[in-house]
Amino acid sequence: MYILDPLYNNRLGSAFIIKNSYDDTIFNSKIQLLIGDIAVIMDVDEIKRLLITIRSAQKGCQNKNCNCQQSSKNIKCNTQHAEIIFKLNEEKLVFFEELILGILFHTAYEDLLSFNQID
Repeated sequence: MYILDPLYNNRLGSAFIIKNSYDDTIFNSKIQLLIGDIAVIMDVDEIKRLLITIRSAQKGCQNKNCNCQQSSKNIKCNTQHAEIIFKLNEEKLVFFEELILGILFHTAYEDLLSFNQID
């Protein structure tokens, strides 16, 4: 049986580690990212790639001849099973980055504790 263990949340969404109830280690675990009504299951590598995409979107358009003043950004997220596009304004983009950074911090922290056999 699998359980959802809360990992991190903020104003934009929540993240949970999907654990096997018989094996409580989180190495190679999947993470459920819940934003609004959307739930996406990803691994840590996919989340790291998503962070790169978010930071790229925050930089904005790099074309000097372009005068685009878009109020929202489209963040494309590719997983093994789906392609998802999140449409976020500048404020939500900041919260999305914070959510992803929180997930990465807590997974690294949990991995370190588990690796050193600290309960």
